[in-house]
Amino acid sequence: MAGYGWAAYDVRRGGTHVVNDTGNMIDLTTQFVKIPNEKRYGNWGLRIKGIPRADAGTKKKTTVIFYLGSEDPSSRIACVKTTTSNSAVVCKDTAKGPGNFMLQILDNRDGPDILGSVAVKSLKVPENTIWQAKSIFGDQLQAGGSHMGVVGNDPGEGNLHFLQGSFDGGFEFDVLFSSDISTMTSTILTNSIQDMMSAFAESFQLIYAPQSPFKDEQHIRFSQVLLSNLMGGIGYFSGTSKAVVSSAPEFAETRPNFWEKADSAHSRNIVEEQGPFQLFSAVPSRPFFPRGFLWDEGFHLLVILDWDMDLALEIVSSWFQLMDENGWIAREQILGQESRSKVPSEFQTQYPHFANPPTLFLVVEAFVARLSGEVSYSGAPSRHLRDPAAGKAFLNGIYPKLKKNYDWFCRTQAGNLEKYHRLPGSDFIKGYRWRGRTPQHTLTSGLDDFPRAQPPHPDELHLDALCWVGSMAAALKKISSFTGEKGADQDQAMFLKHETDVIRSFDRTHWSETNQAYCDTTVVEENRVEKVCHKGYISLFPFLVGLMGPDHPHLEAMLHLIRDPEELWSPHGIRSLSLKDKYYGTDENYWRGPVWININYMVVQELLVSVLPSSPPLPPPLFRSKPTITNSKRSETRSTARPTSTKSTANILRPSTKPSHHRLRILERNRLCLGTVQPRHRPRTKDAALHGLDFTDCENHVDA
Repeated sequence: MAGYGWAAYDVRRGGTHVVNDTGNMIDLTTQFVKIPNEKRYGNWGLRIKGIPRADAGTKKKTTVIFYLGSEDPSSRIACVKTTTSNSAVVCKDTAKGPGNFMLQILDNRDGPDILGSVAVKSLKVPENTIWQAKSIFGDQLQAGGSHMGVVGNDPGEGNLHFLQGSFDGGFEFDVLFSSDISTMTSTILTNSIQDMMSAFAESFQLIYAPQSPFKDEQHIRFSQVLLSNLMGGIGYFSGTSKAVVSSAPEFAETRPNFWEKADSAHSRNIVEEQGPFQLFSAVPSRPFFPRGFLWDEGFHLLVILDWDMDLALEIVSSWFQLMDENGWIAREQILGQESRSKVPSEFQTQYPHFANPPTLFLVVEAFVARLSGEVSYSGAPSRHLRDPAAGKAFLNGIYPKLKKNYDWFCRTQAGNLEKYHRLPGSDFIKGYRWRGRTPQHTLTSGLDDFPRAQPPHPDELHLDALCWVGSMAAALKKISSFTGEKGADQDQAMFLKHETDVIRSFDRTHWSETNQAYCDTTVVEENRVEKVCHKGYISLFPFLVGLMGPDHPHLEAMLHLIRDPEELWSPHGIRSLSLKDKYYGTDENYWRGPVWININYMVVQELLVSVLPSSPPLPPPLFRSKPTITNSKRSETRSTARPTSTKSTANILRPSTKPSHHRLRILERNRLCLGTVQPRHRPRTKDAALHGLDFTDCENHVDA
């Protein structure tokens, strides 16, 4: 397989999918369109086209299997071969009542009847095995009645139908689904494909507005393919989920070697199948990870929401419907037998004390920014943005769930502060620790193998967990102002205090003067607190989640770390771990050096908000000869909202020793991305006047 994927795809309209099959020496193009109907589900159509590859020869033979199944026990689908018109096969739901449909497979080209050799195999199988259609088809071939790989022809009634066409050379045929409201035709399909492809290209330009030098054809097609495969991975999942039902004391992870004790408790505890549940979600990877992942989904939706806001909000709502009475949402949604077939058994069980980065809060916060007009929206028509009452109703419905999830996170991931981390006059200190940690991994953090303290200690504190709490508090503060519910003012004040406490905490507890970086902390001999500094994505978290503004005393050190080619900067983006770190590129090498687009997106976003608006005009870039965009409507909009500051970031951006081409690369690239990266929407100034902070206590705090 040389490659496959969506060349263009819009969830509401359809798209074009391409398979470059080198093994079978054929390129397969599938064009799919939807024709909506306000009364019911509407129609859809597929056009499937095969072109032999150059090495296929002149006598290339291909067989294509299209299968149709229904898990609804009340449906009665019958498929028959026809001799009239150009339809080769017609399938109908013969059950009485609304929802009847007709599906046709036909040759839409003039010339010989290339579908004359189609075979139909109709079967009645248990509903819970329909997802195993590929295996069932193989069993039918082995059972006999087949000739040269063609299943025996036996059309009729059933809940699983295999429609197999055999072709010489190239081919093209249509699959048309017609509801009982209207009829789908090949002519409608042809016109709809043309309209869909044109609308996709126009919408992409309007919504994402690529800027030079990224608006040439090569970059635009690459971007369109990325977007299309992201949306092409959206699916509906249903089934039961495996979870531990009891709460063993070992799950608190409060004793030395807690990971060994927790593992032993896992083997003793009862695992039950809960549900069934339903989830509407995108997936990180269709072939390898075809299921919902909690922290991945927030990043997926930050892109999708600008294309189709209502679609993004529907997915957010679907995720929060999975939340239990305590506020927990399982970080992996492995629903049903089909999903479990893709996951090793040891990873299938979910634990209600395991968290995941709460990126869905970022999505709801982004919706509020567009609802308020702080950030423009050019995507598909949105009921929630067009009708303020609908937008407010969504927020009123989701806000209590967000608060419950926030409370659960703070409660279950709380660190032990009383024993080692309390200092005189520091009652504000907060600290958190990801549960589920082992010496090799902190899977729950999302940064699976990023280096942490060795060995793990029950009193260690994780910087990123603390920063996610601050990010949630900031989002809830913003969202509460739009709910209009009783007690909203008190909530805003409470979450402002929580956000402020987090900022003061990471400066007091996690800043290392020696390393000029933020770090995790742990406890070593003689109950001594020690910083665990592996410079990388963890070090950037106060900046990534928007809790540092242009006045922050450690911003200059943060920018130095980002732009240093011997630390995090690379020609391909910001590395996950410093090139100098002893763990760089070791073992699994998942978060130990590779560049991750989601974190780089967060870096660019915060540079746009916290750095670029208050920096002096940039000189011409030193690494390319093309002219650059120095202004745009979007950049002007952002600059008007820049916070008032008594301290310019010009000094922060100025190299302290020698000119840095890497700073220019970072900031110039950010400027060029202004059309494609939306800014963080709330003002991000974290100055002393806003938060009542006195940074002198942080400046005087040195490593233990």
